[in-house]
Amino acid sequence: MQKDAAAAWDQHVPAYARLFEPLTGYIARAMLHLVESRLPPRAALLDIACGSGALALPAVRRALRERERTGVASTIVATDFSPKMVEHTRQAAAALGADEAIIRCEVHNGEALALADASFDAAFSSFGIFLFSDRRAGWREAARVLRPGGTFVTSVWQGPAHNPMLRHQMGPILAALPPHLIPSNKGGWIEISEAEALIAEVTTSAPLHSARCYPFHATLAISNWREYWDAMRDNPVMGALLQQCSPTELSAVHARVSQHLRELAGGEEEPLLLDSVCNILVATRS
Repeated sequence: MQKDAAAAWDQHVPAYARLFEPLTGYIARAMLHLVESRLPPRAALLDIACGSGALALPAVRRALRERERTGVASTIVATDFSPKMVEHTRQAAAALGADEAIIRCEVHNGEALALADASFDAAFSSFGIFLFSDRRAGWREAARVLRPGGTFVTSVWQGPAHNPMLRHQMGPILAALPPHLIPSNKGGWIEISEAEALIAEVTTSAPLHSARCYPFHATLAISNWREYWDAMRDNPVMGALLQQCSPTELSAVHARVSQHLRELAGGEEEPLLLDSVCNILVATRS
């Protein structure tokens, strides 16, 4: 199962890096800025489920500036279960001028990291752990590899009621899906889309305390609605749902979504701007 999921994310690398990393990278930079004052000099940082490098690459830039200023630098370990995501991040970091003294990019299962206890000053997961099949294992592993007093930071989308991007994506799809394909959401990440639920799950799963959520707003810009539809079909989460549709069912979903997104954009070739809201959680290792 893990191998199949990793292969799906391998395939999604080009679309994710081109269309979504500008959004997730902006949010990831905010995650770093929120805890900048907590990070010691030469901090050891971990990025869990690094994807195409949304958080690891800003961390690399920070480390390079630190080395230029002081002669020493923080280090980053970027991990993902998708080998192609890891390789994309490695190449992007190398293009910035980072060597292995700054960043190591490694394939790891985030539910069982092959990393030593208490070896990092801060662990980040930008839209990563919330998608794990066993989220609680992900929270525990993040805490396990943190030193006492270390910082944990993660981001999770807010649900459709408060998140226009998700509402405009899911609303027309759910309206057009046949009833037998509509997901129940039981056990899914939507359970932790509210700040209180996210804090409760993280702090009861792992030795993390003083957790606080910061709502964060950002806008996704896409050149036209067709790119967004293609990206949804390519996404391992949404795409897996759409793949269950028969050709007739998929045609109905496409018609509903395309009409909605065209109207939202204001025309066939108009750019699509989608406001998004996530919760950024910051907590401390006990």
